[in-house]
Amino acid sequence: MSDQTTILLIRHGQTEWNAQGRWQGHADVPLNQTGRGQAQALARRLAAWPIRAIYASDLQRAAETAVILGETVGLSPQFNPEWRERDVGEFSGLTGEETRAQYPEVWQGMKRGAVNPPSGEPHDNLAERAIAAYHRVLKRHQGEMAAVVSHGGTLAAVVTHVLGLPAHSYGRFSLRGNTGLSIVVQDDRGIYLSLLNDTSHISHVPVSIPQPIRSKK
Repeated sequence: MSDQTTILLIRHGQTEWNAQGRWQGHADVPLNQTGRGQAQALARRLAAWPIRAIYASDLQRAAETAVILGETVGLSPQFNPEWRERDVGEFSGLTGEETRAQYPEVWQGMKRGAVNPPSGEPHDNLAERAIAAYHRVLKRHQGEMAAVVSHGGTLAAVVTHVLGLPAHSYGRFSLRGNTGLSIVVQDDRGIYLSLLNDTSHISHVPVSIPQPIRSKK
């Protein structure tokens, strides 16, 4: 067994709602053509890496990304709702512009960059479950490499924890890159982040043209 533990934190590939700037949360939106190409590019990048297990959110966009990776490295992903994005309640399906127009009071009450959508999961709850899930993977794979395919908000909570930032340090870094790769390492120096939101593997992936955004009435 190696003295180094490595956890790969991977955001899912692109969906049409990503391309249109819509809040997704628990909405089960599948990958679009670009997203599948991104996942395939990620899989090619990691094909020879010694990954021992893949964990993933059970939402389609993360699950499909994980399956594409698993087919390349010879592993079946383990799906768990603990790795889901947070439920964004009444923001689901809306663009950022639409949420600001329809819920100005929510944005006015924003604290340290984190907003809690009406009827959604509070940011603190998301952080608690994401950090607990991360520690379970870390403990289970000491001396190994494991991958987690999840969502931007969920992985941001984990990275915030790893960096020792205050829980409400939302917006201090970005994980918006689809199939962005972040790497957490544990060795004799402790636990640290060695890579953040790297998307170099998708620089040549053709981009789908998003459908026009139509305001909901």
